[in-house]
Amino acid sequence: MSLGSAESTELVCDGCGACCKTFPVLVSISDSTRESRIKQEARQLPEWQRTEEWEYQLHPLPFLPACPFLAVDNRCAVYATRPDPCRRFRAGSKECHEARARTGLEPLRESKQ
Repeated sequence: MSLGSAESTELVCDGCGACCKTFPVLVSISDSTRESRIKQEARQLPEWQRTEEWEYQLHPLPFLPACPFLAVDNRCAVYATRPDPCRRFRAGSKECHEARARTGLEPLRESKQ
């Protein structure tokens, strides 16, 4: 999963789940320590692909259309202990808009209050 752009406006996520269905989600050992279910749900990368930040792959995986922690309501089932790449992803960023476009959604807009 990519990092959010620095120039993006801070918008509120509308829970579409597009980011969890679009980009590869690669996580570290420290992520798997914080959320122990990662080791059960993810694929451990081959040794030659591992880095300090990339130990496990959560998406894409065979037979899964999204990260295995994306619940049916498009919310993260491990939000409190979610991996660092997910923590860095920003609603309204360039990557957010790209994920939404790839899944057929309009760009995220500021909500009117």
